[in-house]
Amino acid sequence: MITEKKIMAICFTVKSFGVTQVFISLNMTNALFYFKKICSLSLVWFVSLEASLENASKKGFFRLNHWRLSRKAKYLIVFVTIAVILFSIYAVLPKQSVSSNNSAPGLIESAQTINSAVWMKVATNAWAYFTPGIGVNAKTGLPYAEGSSFTAFTDWDLGCYIQAVIDAQKLGLIGNDGAWDFSARINKVLTFLESRPLNATTNYPFQFYDATTGKEDLSVSQEETVDVVDTGRLFVALNNLINYNNSLKQTIDNIVLYGRSNYTALVHSVEGLASSTNIYAYLIAGGFASFWPDQLSGVPSAILNNIFSASVTYSPYGNVSLPAVSITGDPLYCSVFELNNNSSQLMALARQVYLASEAYYNATSEYAAFSEGNSISNGYIYEWVVLPNGDTWKITGVGSSTYLDMSPIIYNKVAFSFLALYNSTYARNMIVYLERHLPNPKNGYSDGADNSGNLVSGAGSDTNSLILDAAIYAIQNNR
Repeated sequence: MITEKKIMAICFTVKSFGVTQVFISLNMTNALFYFKKICSLSLVWFVSLEASLENASKKGFFRLNHWRLSRKAKYLIVFVTIAVILFSIYAVLPKQSVSSNNSAPGLIESAQTINSAVWMKVATNAWAYFTPGIGVNAKTGLPYAEGSSFTAFTDWDLGCYIQAVIDAQKLGLIGNDGAWDFSARINKVLTFLESRPLNATTNYPFQFYDATTGKEDLSVSQEETVDVVDTGRLFVALNNLINYNNSLKQTIDNIVLYGRSNYTALVHSVEGLASSTNIYAYLIAGGFASFWPDQLSGVPSAILNNIFSASVTYSPYGNVSLPAVSITGDPLYCSVFELNNNSSQLMALARQVYLASEAYYNATSEYAAFSEGNSISNGYIYEWVVLPNGDTWKITGVGSSTYLDMSPIIYNKVAFSFLALYNSTYARNMIVYLERHLPNPKNGYSDGADNSGNLVSGAGSDTNSLILDAAIYAIQNNR
């Protein structure tokens, strides 16, 4: 039986690691570069000045004694000039600790209205991550969790990739019959699922696979029976694949229902999630219920009822009411965009999270787009909008309930989810802030940044898949 406590532990399972790096702002680097340049040029200028003054005196330009400058005076002129130049540079910098990386306005900043044409460009940027050799291995056709910086993946990442391929063809970003079009990509994934190596003891998948080989990634996999969270996320995407292309139903059923892994044995444990109040449990149950509807069709709605029956806590910023349950961005917005059940309770929960995030900004002048993902210096983290004990706006690390003292990450995927759902000024301004600090999304959108402009390393499958979800939602709903 999967208990609520165990679900919380499962939810802390790492989905992607990367080498933790502390980044020096590009803008600060530029400032130091220009400072050095100014000093060097000033030194050259001083030598030229001294020579020209001496030559000028010989030529009679400073014939009068009161125009002649001593060496100390010349040094003073140089010092004052450097000070003026540096002060001028400082004066034009924004008050944030880090200035913009991008001089030209980004897509959202330059758009007069956020319409379907803009969202198509957003989708095109996000899909660029899944270009072979960037976010997908060009030989195996399997996805990288975090581009070239982390080439392993979990079943959660695989579900993200499947959903991204569906979204891309719906939007016309790929065709059906080319070497890297819909059919070829999906066939590579399904072939992998049919034949991938399994844990010899349990016959369930390993936690991580190496996208370059299709084999277990021994460097990060942990020995466990099965990762139910990642499995449920994969099932959501596989069910959406059936709904999109019914000709694949038998192949997918053979993998899920009749394949080498006995997923049916997990159904009873998933039934136990009917008493949960965790948003991860809602997504998991939705994925499993797609394949075992007789046993599980009522579990997702039971979880939502539990969430709305929970005690109410209030965000200290704006006094917005929230249920005292476990809420973070990824499972919430994957549920909104991918479960396709249009639950009024789910949409109401998503809106409360948005309102709380906007109130957070209004009170603190710091953007909030809480989710899970890589951080700047604390590895993989979970940002909780609210927790069962009533605490709000807390951050934890993998496998730990201890709160981290760190600046929250503004996750790009949640910012775009806000914009797709509500098309608000707050959401737009937050994305403009990210556009100004993150690299150009020519290879997909980067994960995010903090409120000081410090960047999270790289771009990942989770980020760009969810942004594609947001884009297609906005286009279909005429945002």
